[in-house]
Amino acid sequence: MVSADDLPTGQVTGTAAEPAAGRPAAPAVAPRPRSAPDPAGDRAVLTGRPPRAEPPVGAEPAVEGPPDTGTPPDAETPVTETPVAEAEPGDRTGPAQRADAPARSEPARLIARFRQARDWTIAASYQFFLAGTVLAVAAGAVLRFATPSHLWLDESLTVGIASRPVPDLLQALRHDGSPPLYYLLLHVWITLFGDGDIAVRALSGVLSLATLPLAWLAGRYVGRAATALGNGGPSAERRVGLAALLLFACSPYAIRYGSETRMYSLVVLLVLVFGFAAVRALNRPDLPRLAALTLATAALVYTHYWTFLVVFTVAAFLLLQARRREHYRRPALRAFAAMAASAVLFAPWMPVFLFQMLHTGTPWAPRVQAQVLLDTVFDWAGPQSTGALLGIILLGGALIGLTARPLGGELHVKISGRAPGRYLAAIWLAPLVLAYFVNMFGGSAYAERYTGIALPACLLLASLGIAQLPVHRAFVAVVVIASISGLLGGYQLARTERTQASEIANRIADLARPGDVVAYCPDQLGPAVHRAIQRRGGIDVREIVYADEAGPALVDWVDYADRMKRANGAAFAVEVNDLAGPDHAVLLVRADGYRFLEGACAVLSDQLASLRDRALQVEKRDLYEGASLERFSTLR
Repeated sequence: MVSADDLPTGQVTGTAAEPAAGRPAAPAVAPRPRSAPDPAGDRAVLTGRPPRAEPPVGAEPAVEGPPDTGTPPDAETPVTETPVAEAEPGDRTGPAQRADAPARSEPARLIARFRQARDWTIAASYQFFLAGTVLAVAAGAVLRFATPSHLWLDESLTVGIASRPVPDLLQALRHDGSPPLYYLLLHVWITLFGDGDIAVRALSGVLSLATLPLAWLAGRYVGRAATALGNGGPSAERRVGLAALLLFACSPYAIRYGSETRMYSLVVLLVLVFGFAAVRALNRPDLPRLAALTLATAALVYTHYWTFLVVFTVAAFLLLQARRREHYRRPALRAFAAMAASAVLFAPWMPVFLFQMLHTGTPWAPRVQAQVLLDTVFDWAGPQSTGALLGIILLGGALIGLTARPLGGELHVKISGRAPGRYLAAIWLAPLVLAYFVNMFGGSAYAERYTGIALPACLLLASLGIAQLPVHRAFVAVVVIASISGLLGGYQLARTERTQASEIANRIADLARPGDVVAYCPDQLGPAVHRAIQRRGGIDVREIVYADEAGPALVDWVDYADRMKRANGAAFAVEVNDLAGPDHAVLLVRADGYRFLEGACAVLSDQLASLRDRALQVEKRDLYEGASLERFSTLR
């Protein structure tokens, strides 16, 4: 006799060879082959919840209520009586049980409806999550264009330089200390769309939005690489791509500088482009891919000089890999040569670059402590409690992405790190460590806005770690919390006023008479207030800047520290007083606490007060660029 266990899967046999005479054969029900798709299993992949288990053998099945046919309860409906066996004496389970059936069907109907609602919720959870993702990305996109703040110093300087003819633009950059690519792009943008606050900021918003599809693709590549190396689960590619998209879209740093007329959004975009170009060149080092890597490297260093730190980190990695891995030597050396070839493209700018390195720098920046490397992550995460929460998520995700891989329902940790997390951690941390040492020994600034060179690697590493969470609910919860906290922090940054320039310009318009003098101390207050005065129009005043002959529209950073140390507040007060003469008032835009000026602006104010009546018109507020306005009347 053949046992049922010996039959192929799906073949069913009865206990007798033939059906009993006079009885119809029971229809054979073949179970679904194991390779067939399981709708409940498919839903579990999307929702992260296992399918509902079948009741165990022998368990009492739930009693379903009769179907609702739409017939009124009191309508006469033919009923087929089911024969009921006579109850034995003392047995009360016969007619009594049938009388209880209607009472028991109502709870069963409620249970069935509850299960149906639960199954629908599970099936629709993926759609809910997808809709939430779209809303989060849309909210992040809107915030990049929704800032009400007026342009502050750096933005006003950028627009003032980019608005000039190209030869004058390049000459102004010689005294500013920046490379030209973003300024040339903004020059074309202003030609097309004008130089209004919204118009000039829109370029950064567009560049920031362009990073989102690249971030999604980069996340998918990282997830695919982790899976190929045995350090990622089967859904790592999809998960890491989704987490990366949300972290970039909701990043307070990306929102903040996506709404500012500076080059930092372009830096983040080009770092991603550079990463793709480097990986493609390593995978197949043919001429088109190597040329793309050369162009991407040149675009980086033409945008911001801190990007040299990223280029040096990747170049050192390529040389190290070429030495350690024989089979990797040829593509690594070719990629290194392609990056080095960008020096040919940078050569025309080299004389200006050398002059800037010798004479401009960042004299306004103090030295920082080593903890700034940790503070940078929380700076990226935004202000207050939301920033602290997102910072913890980023650091925790980065640690998991560096050391762990999913193993069943747990994480298997390797202290020495795993690929590709090790590479992302190196590209994140090595440039910042180099920047710290340059600040300590080279005198260059370590500023939060410059650190966008390392942001993509950090967010991709954090995305990898979040995607490694073995429990799907935990993955969804962390992504949702990170997105909400990022949007809240980005909202605060985007909606905060950054300067008092417009308030001061409006007050000057109310007070000034034709020929009055507006003086700026320090000179760094000049560009924003001057732009606000010019855009308001109808204000006929003469403007003069402390220790700076370039005028109020620009700041001359050439030998700035030495020039400020040689200047004298009392001497400048005499110059301002003589310029105004006896018939015109002096309006002083002032802020104390700037490096190398010591108390020069306070001395200037006191000297003018000894010659004229002083009245405070605008009080300095606690803003990123706060300033006060004092009016000194005509001579006594």
